[in-house]
Amino acid sequence: MRLLSGLGAILFLILRGCVLWLLIPFAFLAWLLFHSWAQRATLRQALCWYDACLTLGLVRGMLRPLLRPSRSFSVRALPRMSALESHRIRLVGMDVVDLVG
Repeated sequence: MRLLSGLGAILFLILRGCVLWLLIPFAFLAWLLFHSWAQRATLRQALCWYDACLTLGLVRGMLRPLLRPSRSFSVRALPRMSALESHRIRLVGMDVVDLVG
């Protein structure tokens, strides 16, 4: 069972990485044409929302038999796009010494 869980995680990363090449341009166009004025969402919120939908689709869909759920992993319902608080990754302000050392 542990082998299937590891294989599921690797397949998840490969599939998500490949699909993101198509999803990011699509999300940008969808935001430009619809989400920016209809839902008042920022580009970052739109990209995070589409990424969350992709992740949920893979975890709940075709990779569900291969992924073993853990107690810390919980799948929640998606919020509305304009209410989504997107995560930010910054290099400035992080403890660079802790990352390198």
